[in-house]
Amino acid sequence: MKKRRLSALFLSLTMAATLLAGCGGSSGEQQTQAAGEVAAPTGEAAETVYITGSFPLNIDPAVASSDIDASVMFNVYDSLVFIEDDGTLSNHIADSYEVSEDGLTYTFKLKTGITFHDGSEITASDVAFSMNRMLAIGQGFSYLFTPYVENAEAVDDTTVVFHMKKTFGPFVNALIRLSILNEELVMANAQEEGDYGEFGDYGMNWLLTNDAGSGPYMVESVSVESNLTAVKFDDYYLGWEENAPSRIEFMAVNDAATIQTLMSRGELDITDVWQSQDNLKALDALEGIDVTNMYTGMVINLEMNTAKAPTDDIHFRKALAYLFDYDTVTSQIFPGAKQAIGPVSGSYEGSNQEMEVYSYNIEKAKEELAQSPYADQLDQYPITIEWSADVTDEEKLCLLLQQACAQVGITLNIQQCTFSTLIDHAATPEGTAHLTVMYPSDSYGEAGSVLSLRYHTTTSGTFTQYEWLLDEEIDAAIEASLETLDKESRLEQYRAIQEDLVEMCPTIWACEYPEMRAYNAAKITWPAAEFAKEGGNNAPIMGRSIYCRTMTLNK
Repeated sequence: MKKRRLSALFLSLTMAATLLAGCGGSSGEQQTQAAGEVAAPTGEAAETVYITGSFPLNIDPAVASSDIDASVMFNVYDSLVFIEDDGTLSNHIADSYEVSEDGLTYTFKLKTGITFHDGSEITASDVAFSMNRMLAIGQGFSYLFTPYVENAEAVDDTTVVFHMKKTFGPFVNALIRLSILNEELVMANAQEEGDYGEFGDYGMNWLLTNDAGSGPYMVESVSVESNLTAVKFDDYYLGWEENAPSRIEFMAVNDAATIQTLMSRGELDITDVWQSQDNLKALDALEGIDVTNMYTGMVINLEMNTAKAPTDDIHFRKALAYLFDYDTVTSQIFPGAKQAIGPVSGSYEGSNQEMEVYSYNIEKAKEELAQSPYADQLDQYPITIEWSADVTDEEKLCLLLQQACAQVGITLNIQQCTFSTLIDHAATPEGTAHLTVMYPSDSYGEAGSVLSLRYHTTTSGTFTQYEWLLDEEIDAAIEASLETLDKESRLEQYRAIQEDLVEMCPTIWACEYPEMRAYNAAKITWPAAEFAKEGGNNAPIMGRSIYCRTMTLNK
């Protein structure tokens, strides 16, 4: 099972790497170019929300895994449950559900009369097909289900049963990642030749450029490398607000100057989350443009390789944690961010926000370093930190730590890498740098999703864990917590694991990083952004903030 899960997870996370493309600084000339008023859109543009994202794109629900993929899923497909802006979980396609006493059977009753985009009604068979297909393909968000779900079965048109291999406490939460497919439509377009026996290619080739969903928007056109356009599904079962966007368009635009020009012309409404601080400032200077500060669960990590000298030593790691200037990060590098309290953002249920945090303290760093077996050999152990060239602000974090390390005799070398190179380096402990800057997003709203994705042994060798923690006690604690059905007990177990991780110090948790997106506030009212302005923590779910059905156009 470990091998299967790791393979599936690595495939999904490799795809997710694309979400880090497209950040760059902006020159003074570019900022001047952006100054002024945003042109008012006319015609079709006035009815469309334009969004930049990191391509390539995969809109097959069994393969989708990146930020832009997840955003498309929320707009094009429905799931059994739904998560609101504040993280509240509610029934969606499901009318109700029951869990057996042993936690090994989940029975869902579906609402009736909900139709796919082709007009056919959703049935339990479609739900069962969607889960069984995801388990068979083993990519994308399947890593959430493969260790726990045996299969899904349609009992009748409105009843679907999930049979579990073992208990999975947050199973219902995780179902936000099960996008429901139109079984008949998918199989009508499946190629006979494929890897899945009687199912052929399971419709994978067709689903690259077509949708089989029931969500608020229908895919109109797709270019996997550059563009997706979707139009409003007028018969959507939840109905529509007046002045809802008629169209949404995702675009592969990464250059800072081009983004500024498009936004000033009214041809771009929402940027991706990886814009540099310089570019965000330039865009914010445009009249009518705001910048969001949505806390969606992201923590910027400086991940320390615990399997490689000298970061294999806990005292050396703690010294580095005390050498990091957290206040400068939150006040200057990422204004609006806040210091992270351990590995799990406060946006998640079960986050432990009562722990003592590391702080910038040279004296404590020296005390820890004195206890390290490498203390008298620092000249023999230079260390390296790697960062993604696509996200220019990451270099500032590296320079900040480098300066502090020099004060205690540690040589820190900074290495800029492409994201694909960082993924390659994650494959072995020897190839992984001493420190790597990374901040993967997560899949459902409990702390266990972060803990399992970041610190369980099965994720070592992927871009979600450069620490190579490989700790059997942590593994066992994570597994036990996820198998716990009682929610309060499960949350307490999460908190205890976080305390253990803070003591082990495998990571410098730099800050909680909010989604900072420039958007055309003069054109659109964006509920997720408004919720954040009121001080709320948004749902910690990758892709959820770009839910266009609840947006309205300011006419």
